[in-house]
Amino acid sequence: MYHPRTDVTHRYRYVPTDFVKHLLTTTAIIAILTMVLSAVFREPVRPALKIDAYATAHPRAFMTVALGDLDGTGKIANYGPPYNNGTGYVQDFVQRWVGVIHPVFPKQDFILTPLHEASHLDPALNGPLKLFDSASATQQAQWESAMGLALSNARVVSGHVLLPPGAYGPVAPLLQGLLKLGQSGLMTGALDRSPADYQFDNQNSLLFLQGKPLHDAATKLELKGNQWGIIHEEDAPYPGPWWMTIVTAIYQIPFIANASAADALALGFGMLLFIILMVAPWIPGINRLPRFLGVHRIIWAEYYRQHQSSSDSSKDAG
Repeated sequence: MYHPRTDVTHRYRYVPTDFVKHLLTTTAIIAILTMVLSAVFREPVRPALKIDAYATAHPRAFMTVALGDLDGTGKIANYGPPYNNGTGYVQDFVQRWVGVIHPVFPKQDFILTPLHEASHLDPALNGPLKLFDSASATQQAQWESAMGLALSNARVVSGHVLLPPGAYGPVAPLLQGLLKLGQSGLMTGALDRSPADYQFDNQNSLLFLQGKPLHDAATKLELKGNQWGIIHEEDAPYPGPWWMTIVTAIYQIPFIANASAADALALGFGMLLFIILMVAPWIPGINRLPRFLGVHRIIWAEYYRQHQSSSDSSKDAG
């Protein structure tokens, strides 16, 4: 049997060492290797998906996203807690119990307020804004509905969205103005406006691209949940963070993947698994598995062979 006092104290020779020197030397070697390997292989990380890039590359899709925020049919406009009182993405009672803790009103926050700010630079927006603000909710809905149908038949020419004739009222110039604001690169600042000297809250600019823009980008890079995206690297021929396999595997379980409360179920299942693993040494039966499986004997096979031969020699000598 292994005896710590005999095996460690007497079977090894003690030598003086400088742990500080070893620590600094090891740190320096790892730092140099990290920089050299990073320069040679590089991390295939794409630039972040930004509003100006998306508006420039996909102007019609940009206007469609904006219209969804304006008429209340967009992903965030009808999301539900913690952003608003919608019901589109409410998973379970926990989400409703938490309530609205990060209030977001896309029609005002994402569309009208940025346009009012942009009107200081583009006075042509003042007329459509006044007309839209003074119109009844019914009239606004009619304009928005007509605009939705028109966008499906619109053409894109040199970054401009050409709409067929229709009764859009002020909605068409408003969305055209918003497209111009998005392509200029100023919309991110308009969405993340803050009276503070420094801006650290970029919630609105992130939420604006929720839905089709981010889903389309994730699909091309195979980063969506049903593509096991959490363990993929962007456009790389090698695996990414493999240690997240257990997390993403939970989402592949059919009754979780197909449930309306998938996130809540996955989180609860993951927490239960973590608790079981944490208290495994005290669970009868499970705490005997290491001895029953004998994996440690495979890892320490050479030690056990030497120990067995030493024991046999001692018996023969006796």
